[in-house]
Amino acid sequence: MNKNNHEYVSQKRLISYYNQSRIIRALGNEVNTILEVGIYNSFLSKLLNPYGYSITTADADPELNPDILLDLTKDIELPQDTFDVIALFQVLEHIPYEIFEKVLVTLSQTTKKYLVISLPFYSYYIMLQVQSNFLLKRTRSLVLQIPKFWTTIPFAKEHHYWEIGLKGYPLQRIRNSFKQSGLTIKREYQDPLNAYHYFFVLEKTSK
Repeated sequence: MNKNNHEYVSQKRLISYYNQSRIIRALGNEVNTILEVGIYNSFLSKLLNPYGYSITTADADPELNPDILLDLTKDIELPQDTFDVIALFQVLEHIPYEIFEKVLVTLSQTTKKYLVISLPFYSYYIMLQVQSNFLLKRTRSLVLQIPKFWTTIPFAKEHHYWEIGLKGYPLQRIRNSFKQSGLTIKREYQDPLNAYHYFFVLEKTSK
């Protein structure tokens, strides 16, 4: 990732940052400690800091000065029973799917309660949005979406091994991988203003 790319923090990505913060805060008072994996510019930590969370950062790039130097492509060891939430937003698609499933197992064993992630969903979509300052209390949206199931080439072909919606990676396959890794889907969310980022709130399955 080019750190001098000023277009990285685009309007759509800011929408995603908003959703990352909002989804974590919606988990309530039972969440205090957070491990954020894949920090890039640490913008999420800045958004969450005012709410009093204890945030630990992890990344494979030492130049980002993470609290934990962590390379998901290698055997990883993380502190056990330390974090209420482990967050990985637009991270796991950067590793092969076979490693993705292995990493999920490790993360499900490590988190005390939740794993919150987003993954790219490559599709064609049409959004219809209705706004009103007197008839509707909030914006109403309708999204018609067609996954790009006929191709294996990701949208970010230089950086991603796979994306939801591509041939061989339907949404149900990703859901099944969560279940097999000891995780229960508590919530799925897709913001129509940035449908490329698909969010999951995953809860550690009780032993």
